[in-house]
Formats: sequence, C-alpha cells, structure tokens
Amino acid sequence: MHVLSHGKASLACDLFLNQKLYKIPQAAQVELGVAFPNVKLSEVNVPNRKLFDPEAEIYWGNRITEEIITNMPKLRWIHFGSVGVNRARFSEVIDRDILVTNSKGLVVAPMVVSVVAFLTSLARGVHHSENLRKRGLMNRDQFDAYFDQIHDLEDQKCLIVGYGDVGKSLAPVLKAFGMNVTAIKKNLNIPKVSNLQFTSLDDLLNITPDFDYVVNLLPLTKDTENIFSHDFFAAMKRSAFFINIGRGETVDESALIAALKSNSISGAGLDVFAVEPLSSKSELWSMDNVILTPHVAGLTSAYWPRQIDLFFSNLKSWLEGDLLAMKNIVDLHKAY
Repeated sequence: MHVLSHGKASLACDLFLNQKLYKIPQAAQVELGVAFPNVKLSEVNVPNRKLFDPEAEIYWGNRITEEIITNMPKLRWIHFGSVGVNRARFSEVIDRDILVTNSKGLVVAPMVVSVVAFLTSLARGVHHSENLRKRGLMNRDQFDAYFDQIHDLEDQKCLIVGYGDVGKSLAPVLKAFGMNVTAIKKNLNIPKVSNLQFTSLDDLLNITPDFDYVVNLLPLTKDTENIFSHDFFAAMKRSAFFINIGRGETVDESALIAALKSNSISGAGLDVFAVEPLSSKSELWSMDNVILTPHVAGLTSAYWPRQIDLFFSNLKSWLEGDLLAMKNIVDLHKAY
C-alpha cells in the first residue's frame, strides 16, 4: 500500500475505456481512494461522461485536448500514461506554467523485445513461412524460393534512428547478436558509448545505403514528420528492412508502400501507422513482405503496476509541494 497523503485535489482522468491498456484496474482505483482519501477522482473524456472537469487541478490520461485544457482553468499538472506529450504542446500550457509529466521508461523493455521480434522474424523469414502456411504450402521446397533472403544477424548493420531510452536499451541487445550498430541522436556532444557509432539526423539520407536494418524510434515533431520519405526509401538497400515502432506520422506511408510494392526494400515490420487503426483499404494488409502489429509494441502485463507506482509517487510529491521529487517532468520548450 502506498503512503497516505492528506493533500486535497481534484483529479480528472480519461483512463476508463474498454481496452485494458487504457482502463485503470478496479484494485488500483480502490488503492487510490485509500492512499489519497482527499483526492476527488472524476471520469472525463470517455463515453457517457463529461468532456472535462472545470474544478480539476490534475489530468491523468492520454487524450487531453486543447479544448479540455482551455476549459479547465484550475489545471496545474498533466500526467500522460504514455511517453508522447504532443497533446500538451500548446502555448497555453506553457503560458499557464502547467506541469507535464509522462510515463517514460515504463515500456522500454517491451518495446525492445518488439524490435527484436520484428528483426529476427524478418531475418529468418517467419513471415514467409506464415504466408506459405496460410496457402497450405509450407514445406522446404516452397520455402527454398526465399533462400537468398534468409540470414543470421552477425555482422549485419543496423541503424537506430532515435537514441532515447528504448534506443539505449536496444543497442547492447543488437550488439549481443553480433550486429554493427549506429545510432542517430539529437545531442552529439554528450559522452559516447563504446562500440557504437553516432551521427545526426541531418546525415540520414547519406548513411542509409550502408544499413541492412533501419529501426525508427523517433518521436513526432515538426522536424520528424514524414522524414522517412520517398528519397529515404530510395536510398535504402534493396535487401534492407525498415522497422517502425516510433510514430506513424514520421513516415510517408505512400512512399513506404511504393518501395515495398516495387521491392526497392526487402520488407518491413510496422507497429504504428499514419492513421490508426490502419484503414481496411490500405495495401499494407495484403503485402507478403510486411509484418503488421496494431500499435502494441509497448504492451505488457506489467504496465499497470509500473504506472500506478509512478503516478502515485508523483501524486504524493505534488500534494506535498515537493515538485523537485517528481519523476519524468517534460520540458515542453524542447522539440523532444
């Protein structure tokens, strides 16, 4: 049980949807009431509930909007159950000095595993076996058509685009496979990690032809939107694979589809898309050289225990006025 706090506050929350990732477990709701008896919880921005609570000082969830922020004049702190904070990037949040925290670090481990799942499946042709299985043709004679596309990972080159928490945890895993790893990161002045090469986003098109795998971990900003363009895919090796668990909007999806259709690249593992859920009309559904998952790279049964620990810890610090003790404070003045 968490430490009892007697601070008073009104908390608006949108984590009451049907999907388990976006629904606070009942046990956690009970624990919140016991640990923080003077915190009033209101459900907002969910079906059959009001859009906002004008009395709320805290917002906890993932789907806050500019309209909600404007209509909550007492709002002082927004906590996102996700890593991305684009929904808080409004001038009003900065002008009103609203504190923003996120859930950075909670889904690093599952996202690393998701990248590895895509990477190893593409390397070993698991998607080809699945396609043959669905056609009742899964045997070694049929699989022989893919012989030249099947390889191990030793000495393969991987470019990690976005060297945040996930990238930092992913790199040593890939190195353990014997891969040569280069990472694109924002700040090249910070101390480097041994056995890794680093470069900037400005060099993306110049270095892309060197890599067998490109893993996108970028956040969505004005600088990263559609950065994976027609020119980028044209620069990739024909034998290379593209993996995206970053943000769908960082990719020009029509350019990616064109590259996959023309076999300009060997394949892709995609967890995120420009529009979600993925349209039933998208050509990606029928492509044999693509592995698709429905934006679940960060999914893990350990999410809620970790989320509760983080939010309750921050809530206690906030109620006590100890803002310096709060974790995952986001500087909205930075691009990411």
